[in-house]
Amino acid sequence: MSLTPDNRFFSFMSKLGDFIVLNVIFLFTCIPIVTIGASCCALYSCIKKRLKNEEATVLYDYKKAWKENFIPATTISIVYIIGFVILFFFSRYMANHIENFIFLILYMIVFVVITFSLLYVFPLQTTFVNEPLTIIKNSFLTAIRHFPYTLGLFACTYLPLAITWLFPQIFYYTFAYWVFIGCSLCACCSVLLTKQVFRSYIPDEKEVSPSTRG
Repeated sequence: MSLTPDNRFFSFMSKLGDFIVLNVIFLFTCIPIVTIGASCCALYSCIKKRLKNEEATVLYDYKKAWKENFIPATTISIVYIIGFVILFFFSRYMANHIENFIFLILYMIVFVVITFSLLYVFPLQTTFVNEPLTIIKNSFLTAIRHFPYTLGLFACTYLPLAITWLFPQIFYYTFAYWVFIGCSLCACCSVLLTKQVFRSYIPDEKEVSPSTRG
């Protein structure tokens, strides 16, 4: 049955409302920092359901996905937190030793590995069954193998963050963007792009949802 203009409008508004609710829940559950991984997995899972027009209860689905991914996603989060701490101190060192070419190359390698793999690590955790360290390794290999999609994900994810960081004079606008819809939009782009990537690894294009893993 085709949707009338009114039905399409209400469907869009329903999705938008769910995205806003998910955005707020996501930010709230990220507050302990180490829970960011589980929150990313839950947001990705719920956004994927809404984009597929599956029947979804936002709070229930988010809580369910959050619990299912908590232990492996938290392990992954801790690894990346350590990576960002290393990158931070690396950055401070490089600021005073910019002429050291070897350290500059090493810094760029660490930066690329962390930022590229981060684009895929939680979508992979949500979609496939594997050990956390294997998920991290596969996330970087996936980023390299599907480089055009990686560039798209990089732009969708990091460009809004860069604008927020580089233009503090529009803080009120960027703050409202991230509080109400920004994280959900990033997750939406991630779902749409990683869906194309994961088709290569899913038999008969059937995804393995967190509820059916194991």
